[in-house]
Amino acid sequence: MMANDELLSPMTLNGLDDSRRALLDLLGGMRRTLLWYTPLIRPELYDDPDVLDVIRNRVVSQPKLRLHLVLPPAREWRSDCPRLARLSERLTSALLLRTLNRPEIPDRPELNQAFAIADERALLRFSDPRRLLGGYEPEPRERMRELLELFRLIWERSQPDPDLGRLGI
Repeated sequence: MMANDELLSPMTLNGLDDSRRALLDLLGGMRRTLLWYTPLIRPELYDDPDVLDVIRNRVVSQPKLRLHLVLPPAREWRSDCPRLARLSERLTSALLLRTLNRPEIPDRPELNQAFAIADERALLRFSDPRRLLGGYEPEPRERMRELLELFRLIWERSQPDPDLGRLGI
């Protein structure tokens, strides 16, 4: 967790260490929902044992917590992220995974970015998800509504991943 004076300050993310700290803070503070969209998965972050432990512990301590993730097709990340795949097998009612149905979504620049929104109050955004460059805003003032609406559109038009369906996820 970040120091108290840093908790409410926006933070610029420049690589893995910043991104990991911000993600752990975001996950540690969520109470009800996490909405997470990413066009690509960096295993160093998405399969990080500490990140996945926080998710697991939050779900165990708050059974009504729901995590909605729209990820690339599982065939692109499952072998690089075995911990994430196992966690999604175990937490099927809390961790809801879907894959973007790209033809169903109008082309928007945000679809090349990654973002996570916790409880409609905290925003983690990667303008460059490949290099993990972006920002973290524990209390965002701009763009939150727009990204929430975009996520809802993506979620409605996404579908369960057939590769994960074969695993019972």
